[in-house]
Amino acid sequence: MRRRVWPVLNVGALVAMTCAMSLAAWAGGSGFGDDDDNSEETGPSYFGFVRDSTGATVPDAKVTVSLKNRISIVTRTDALGTYKVPGFGKETDPKDVEVRCDKDGYRQIRVVRRSSPSTDPKIPIENECTLQRI
Repeated sequence: MRRRVWPVLNVGALVAMTCAMSLAAWAGGSGFGDDDDNSEETGPSYFGFVRDSTGATVPDAKVTVSLKNRISIVTRTDALGTYKVPGFGKETDPKDVEVRCDKDGYRQIRVVRRSSPSTDPKIPIENECTLQRI
């Protein structure tokens, strides 16, 4: 009597692919969907990349987004070196928001704001942080 193994393997592969795709959807720990839109209460969100001086992304870097002399939000970059944090409030001027990056063995050499501050709170502000090995 012959035994069929292929249907069992197909089901296993389907389950593995479903799990892998659902994990990829949650990578980074923050949503980018419309259900996360609370722009009526907050100002623009902040997102970006942390790279080293050669252009390679830096995973697990600490990113601090601060409202000058007030509150700070600390997050970490994901495996691709990206981060995202929510806005502070409608009345907050984006020019008063500072982004700093840190990781052991590196020092920050520059932060570049890639997006111009907009009055539309739905448009996020991109900042790219560059670190250098020490």
